[in-house]
Amino acid sequence: MSKTVPVSFGDRFLWAYDVSFGILILEAIDGAAGMSQPEGVGEVLESLRAHAQVGASWTLALDDDRWSPPQRDFVHRMIAEAGRRLRERGILTRTEAETRYVAGNEPFALRFEEYVDGAVVADLAEAMNHLIHDDLPPVPDAGHHWFYGVEGGPLTM
Repeated sequence: MSKTVPVSFGDRFLWAYDVSFGILILEAIDGAAGMSQPEGVGEVLESLRAHAQVGASWTLALDDDRWSPPQRDFVHRMIAEAGRRLRERGILTRTEAETRYVAGNEPFALRFEEYVDGAVVADLAEAMNHLIHDDLPPVPDAGHHWFYGVEGGPLTM
């Protein structure tokens, strides 16, 4: 079972650790209720919830052509805001994370992680923003891509 989720925008992509990715997306969905929302946001949130649940089985396209421009902007804002909240929150114990983040009526699968570092997940949110704006740093090795959402990251794969 893969631990990586591809996240794309246009013809560019990065890899995300599936645990960090899922936490980020679930936090973004939780925070969406407090934001002004474009028309048709329910379908967008359901799509994101499915991405969190299946992880590595799908690429999250941050420019999904099924989303209208306002919906895309909303997703980008949701993810950025979720990253800010997670950075502020800091470390969550496994129990705290399993209580807070639920996917498909079950605690989100944290693999063998004993805690979730909000700063690491926030770094993933920032990397997604850099991907959208085409300002990720160059990858040091040809044929590799950035891997975010891991302690000591980013790494390359």
